[in-house]
Amino acid sequence: MSGLLGLGTALGGWVFSDMRLKSNIDRVGTHRLGIGVYDYDIFGRRERGVMAHEVADVMPEAVRKNGEFYQVNYSMIGGV
Repeated sequence: MSGLLGLGTALGGWVFSDMRLKSNIDRVGTHRLGIGVYDYDIFGRRERGVMAHEVADVMPEAVRKNGEFYQVNYSMIGGV
């Protein structure tokens, strides 16, 4: 795992987490908020994280829309 997830978490920034941007999605666990944790391909890399639409159901303030895609603030949800 590499890339955006770690950077977004370290900086407290927003990370693209829209399921429409992801492929080869595999559920690998459950986040402490009760939502899924997934491995997936995004922007040419394999990442681990959550799905924005699931976060929006339990903590909508941690999700925002950027253009047509959703982002998650991983510092607000306590990382993965």
